[in-house]
Amino acid sequence: MTVRTISKLIARPGQAENLKVLLLEIVELAQENPGCLSFELLQSHSNAGEFVTLGQWQNDDAFHAHFRSGYMDEFIRELPDLVDHPPDIQWYTLVM
Repeated sequence: MTVRTISKLIARPGQAENLKVLLLEIVELAQENPGCLSFELLQSHSNAGEFVTLGQWQNDDAFHAHFRSGYMDEFIRELPDLVDHPPDIQWYTLVM
């Protein structure tokens, strides 16, 4: 059952470019996962510090494998310096 993920992150003032660089690395690594069907990064037009990731995964296990990977551990360690609030991560099952 296909799973879609939507994550929203907002950079601390002055940290938008650093967050973007880190997110670009995550996107590249996530796309290499066997269960990743697609993974994209969007940046807001009205707020350069606001980012959204859109992921499509073969199933829940594929998403959880991505989230438990070593590169995500590193990302989570670096994130507090770049954002004021944890990312808002939502996942959904494709209905139609």
